Amino acid sequence: MNIGTILKVAAVSGLALVASTLQAAPPEVRGEGARTDITVPTALLDGTKIMYTLVDGQTFEVAFDKGVVNWRGLAGSAKAKSGRNVSYAAHKLDNGVYRVRWNDARMDEDFDFVTLLIDLNQQTVFDCSLLNYGDKSAAKPEVRFIPGVIHSVVRL
Repeated sequence: MNIGTILKVAAVSGLALVASTLQAAPPEVRGEGARTDITVPTALLDGTKIMYTLVDGQTFEVAFDKGVVNWRGLAGSAKAKSGRNVSYAAHKLDNGVYRVRWNDARMDEDFDFVTLLIDLNQQTVFDCSLLNYGDKSAAKPEVRFIPGVIHSVVRL
């Protein structure tokens, strides 16, 4: 290959690189001027009921419908506790993998901010939640950071 051919190839490659760089979207701007037109569906688990057990023995049943979650404790320290009609948001991270969160503000107790990583493919759940925050009870706030297994998934 002679020097003229090498220079032509380099010029064409450089031009292609510059053209692709010019077509790239600008980085996301935060603060003033940030995009506000982005909508992300968040009720992705509507019509789904899941029963799972955390490794500490707490078992829960959660049912998602029309943008709300209804949950109840079936075993362990959460047994007989429940929450009804609590708004939730779910984001799809991958096929069958969701990050779900809700803020349960029960009238007679402190708040629970629940975050679950639900993997329907592996039948696992990971709970990373802030429990008993607020000033309504003497209970100390607790951070739960614990894995579990999914026993059943029912599409309603």
